[in-house]
Formats: sequence, C-alpha cells, structure tokens
Amino acid sequence: MPFDAKVLQSRLTGKRIGCRLHYEETVDSTNRVAMELAQGGAPEGMVVLADRQTAGRGRLQRSWQSPPGCNLYLSVILRPAIPPHDASQITLLAGVAVAEAISAVCTERVGIKWPNDLLIGGRKVCGILTETRTATGGIDSVVVGIGLNVNMERADFDPAHRETATSLREETGRDHSREDLLFLLCERFEPWYEIFLRDGFAPVREGWLARAEMTGKRLRVLFCDEVREGVFAGIDRDGALLIADEQGAIRRIIAGDATIMKG
Repeated sequence: MPFDAKVLQSRLTGKRIGCRLHYEETVDSTNRVAMELAQGGAPEGMVVLADRQTAGRGRLQRSWQSPPGCNLYLSVILRPAIPPHDASQITLLAGVAVAEAISAVCTERVGIKWPNDLLIGGRKVCGILTETRTATGGIDSVVVGIGLNVNMERADFDPAHRETATSLREETGRDHSREDLLFLLCERFEPWYEIFLRDGFAPVREGWLARAEMTGKRLRVLFCDEVREGVFAGIDRDGALLIADEQGAIRRIIAGDATIMKG
C-alpha cells in the first residue's frame, strides 16, 4: 500500500527532521526532487518521500533498485553552518542514525561499510547518497538520500544482487511497517545531527567506529582507475578512510569504492 502522508506528517509534527513532508507516489529520484526543493527555499528538515523511484541512484552513478510498496526511499534536506569540506561527514552521521533505527527492529548486528553502506550479515540493506550545493562562502544545502530495503523478498532482488543484498524482511522473517521505520529514522537522525552541529564530528566518529564492518579486515579501494589495498585502520577526524599497507604505512583515502576482501 502507498503511504498515508497525512498520518505520517502528523506523527512528525514538532520534529526538526520531518518538520515538513513532501510525498510523491512515483519520482525518478528523491534526491533530485529534494535538491530542486532546496534550491527553491525548502526548510531544513524537510523529508522527500516516494513509494517508488524510476531512476534511483547510488554512489558512482549506480542504479538503486526501487520497486513500489516495499521499501523506503527518502531524502532529507539540511542546511548546516559548516565548512563545505565537512559535508561528507554527514554521510557517516546518517549511517550511524540509520543503523540505530534498523537495530530497533532487527536483532542482527547492523554494520557500516565506508562510506555509505549498511550491512547485515555482510549483505547490503541500505545505501546513503549525500549531495551538497554550495553558495558563496559556504553550504547552501545538503541532501541526504536513504534507500532502505524493508519488505523485499529474496526473489524480488535482481539476480545480480541476490547474494550481496538483503532486506529487513529477509533478516527478521516478518514484514515491517514502512511508516514506523520512517518515524524511527527521523527520530534517530535528529539527535545525531544536533550532536554533530554542537560538538563536531568526534562523537559521530566514535559511534561510526563502534559499528564499523571493516574492523580487522583487508580492503580493496577503487577510485577512478587507481586501486589501493590494505588493512582497515579506522577513519580520521575528518571522516577519511585509513588503511595500512604491508609495511604498516597508513594511507588516507577521501573518496572511493571500498570492498572487503575475502579470506
């Protein structure tokens, strides 16, 4: 069933995140709609929600499978007074907040893979795509897109993703209320965002590392045509990935696609 936007908005009344809800049954991408609304002056905390996306996007121009009636596709508009180079930290903040929301309905450990994937049992359950629009001297808006697999069954996934993706239904054996999950996401996002604005990235980093899926594992990181390999050594105070090579030298990676290597 499609969402009841009026009921959802009434549940979110008084919240910073979810203060206004923009719902469309079908969009190409909630991030595109949110970026457009932000450019038109939409307030911080507005959530753009869709039942279906026809062109859902992940990082590195990948598509995000977005069938109707079973998952969460949403984007949050933020207007943080932070330097533009700190905007990428909001992706990590969102990961911690969404992991907490998922953990409220799923007893399995929810891990985070740098920079934007949430995993259960090593399989992807959620992806986050953050896009920033700058203005003279700073940030105009940050849009945080969240795609969470809720009630998809294994057979619903594209065959290419059945071994690497999962859903809350697959992990818990039952269907979940998408409305309740949206409320949980907004409820957990808000305090983490306020902590970030008040205290900076340090507490977010601590929360992220506590859920890091990569701890003790060897990684391969691809960026453009460059490949780097090493053992996960944490994230730094800016949110960049740290890996240690065979000589123990630490390399700092600010962008790329990280894969956990087998064995």
